[in-house]
Amino acid sequence: YGKLSLKANLIEIFGEGALKKAYDELKNKLEKEGLFAVERKKLLSEFPETIGLITSSQGAAIGDFMTNLGSYGFKIKFINSSVEGKQAVLDLIKAVKQFKNIKGLDGLVIIRGGGSLESLQAFNNEALVREILDLEIPVICGVGHEKDISLVSLVSDLAVSTPTAAAKAICGSWDKAFEELNR
Repeated sequence: YGKLSLKANLIEIFGEGALKKAYDELKNKLEKEGLFAVERKKLLSEFPETIGLITSSQGAAIGDFMTNLGSYGFKIKFINSSVEGKQAVLDLIKAVKQFKNIKGLDGLVIIRGGGSLESLQAFNNEALVREILDLEIPVICGVGHEKDISLVSLVSDLAVSTPTAAAKAICGSWDKAFEELNR
């Protein structure tokens, strides 16, 4: 038989609770600054030809994206980046900065499969969000799944739920044009 007494001044959820709290605070801050405003979104050109792509060469996302891109002869400029873990934020920021210096791009696609809030942390980084905001070309973000809404998705010009949906967004106008030609 024993007795235990516990006095606490503060009890806080650990793990995803702390991450969610930090996410919500940063989201509110960036939203108040107008970073997610619809008015600042750029449109993808009607018939894009040259696309920048940032993702991991090791993940399934790149295969899904390339498989669903169709056979329209897109020129893909690819920069490999880790998309999870401590190195991911630095890799993603470096890749976005590299695309600032590449001329002739119609848009930039950032993709990654789904995951927990913790595994998507790289896409909830303020420095990365601001780098993306600073791009002159439209950005399509296909990170996560329907329930995953990263800050990168919110700042992007077009946010879709998966890498496959990102590919379909790029080739949608081409699909429609070929359908019209056939008709």
